[in-house]
Amino acid sequence: MKNSHTTSGAPTLPSACTLCLVATLAWGNTVAFAQSSAPTAPVAVVGAVETPSELNAYALAWIAKGSGVLRFFGFKAYDATLWIPATQSGFALNRTFALDIRYNASVKAADIVNTSMIEMTRIASATPEQVKAWTGFMTGLFVDVKSGDRLVGVRLPEKGARFFLNGKLLGETPDEGFSDAFFRIWLDPKTSRPALRDTLLGTTTPPPRTP
Repeated sequence: MKNSHTTSGAPTLPSACTLCLVATLAWGNTVAFAQSSAPTAPVAVVGAVETPSELNAYALAWIAKGSGVLRFFGFKAYDATLWIPATQSGFALNRTFALDIRYNASVKAADIVNTSMIEMTRIASATPEQVKAWTGFMTGLFVDVKSGDRLVGVRLPEKGARFFLNGKLLGETPDEGFSDAFFRIWLDPKTSRPALRDTLLGTTTPPPRTP
């Protein structure tokens, strides 16, 4: 049985609008900020955000490619940061990277799964067999999250992906098709929120930050 990560004191977003790890990419109002588009040295933090310690197993140092804030009608849903190994020359979907999501709301696991599948199949083609397998994997992987939780997905080319919640391993998959489709939710040119993608990739001038 899954462990619950919800709390009655944290705001819970409605299922119909589903603000989650991926949700609201099609609904939210993105207010984002980017790091330098061409970082030249490793950094330990992005603003006040520390590099997730779980990334140390995959590279000794990481660089924040960019960061963004996703808002829903003015309400902050989450902060997101795209990390790449410091020794890597740049970002590419077929190279190692990590997507770091820091929640500001409670979201049900079922909403994460449902909206993920909607976006994945909208952006990338998938067979009925893949849809069934991917849905089953995510149903067994994701748990309810609350404000303050941190979900990190690590893309490992030719090895699939691993997922961590608050520094602890949630699960992993060797499925390259799933791993590619999942991270494209944010990073593909066809993403529902291109402004957030631009800031994660560090390709836009950061707008003034708001509280």
